[in-house]
Amino acid sequence: MKLRYLTAGESHGPALCGIIEGLPAGIRVEQSDFVSLLRRRRAGYGRGARSRIENDEIEVLSGIIGGLTTGSPVALTIRNRDFEKHAAYMHPFAADVETGRIDVPLPGHADLAGITRYGLNDCRPIRERASARETAMRVALSVPPRNLLKQLGIRSICFVESLGGIKAAIDYTVAPEAITAAVEHNGEEFLTPDSAIIKSWRELTDSCAAENRSVGGTAAVIFWGLPAGLGSHVHYDRRLDGILAGLVMSIPAVRGVEIGMALELAQSTSLAADPIVAVGSQISRASNHAAGLEGGMTNGQPLIIRFHMKPLPANAGVDSVDLKTSQAARPAFYRSDVHAVAAAAVAAESVIAIQLASEILSLCGCENVSELEKSIKTLVSA
Repeated sequence: MKLRYLTAGESHGPALCGIIEGLPAGIRVEQSDFVSLLRRRRAGYGRGARSRIENDEIEVLSGIIGGLTTGSPVALTIRNRDFEKHAAYMHPFAADVETGRIDVPLPGHADLAGITRYGLNDCRPIRERASARETAMRVALSVPPRNLLKQLGIRSICFVESLGGIKAAIDYTVAPEAITAAVEHNGEEFLTPDSAIIKSWRELTDSCAAENRSVGGTAAVIFWGLPAGLGSHVHYDRRLDGILAGLVMSIPAVRGVEIGMALELAQSTSLAADPIVAVGSQISRASNHAAGLEGGMTNGQPLIIRFHMKPLPANAGVDSVDLKTSQAARPAFYRSDVHAVAAAAVAAESVIAIQLASEILSLCGCENVSELEKSIKTLVSA
């Protein structure tokens, strides 16, 4: 059975909630797993005030008992602390919705397209749900799948590769332990393995903050230890590269996804072919230009997904129109991050982890972790 999940909630509403179904019984989950992961999503130099207001405390409503998944759906809630300031117009039965009305759509956001799609004359409902705040719940829902992957020996890391065109020095061929240790050593402010780039990124972030500008960037996610054969070549909607690209593109402000160094490959002549070699009884690859995916399936090599995030639109000062008067207007000041590339990297790692766990469960068809561990050993050694 594949995993399926839903989220609900508005950015300044009472809470975010989510449910994930299809997890096997026996995945170990601790409260600290949620705390550390959601803290990493909120962290990052250049984040706005909202990341300091919310503590993203998770309430588990079902599916985990005694620190183990039960096989039932896992349901989670995150209360929005900022709701108190907006309750007058964000309460489900608020009488004073006009107070929170947004009449000037924000260019670069979902406002105008959303009110057109849903026949509204107020941007508030669109902006509240389109907000990247929703990814906090997707990150939270990824905790049991992440822990399942860890129990199966699958590791992952996410990090920022560039900000505003200033690129970090990244070696994608180093051992998982080395790149993970480097990211952890440099801390959560910039989430990078390259300590030498932090000073330049800090200066860029400070200058953009002083001028009320935002900046875009590139980030990457790597998974090690995946078995070959996740996904399928047999139909377009089962190709794992397409599925993962779509999931990462669903994160707000992400405008492009690459499987490994796709642009570099597009500019070369024959770098994409990885020699197949025998190492004892095992067949492997001599390089990883395919970034772990061939023909829509994992090939046993490290999976590398990179994505590009645009500058956030909130305070760009771009011209718009007042919906009431149809006159030119500027959107009101909207609290925003200078950049949120690190937070998006955590979200990308999360949605990829859920999908990879789902693919493994679909392939193995197990209802508990003990059976799954036996099944996955067969796949890895094949």
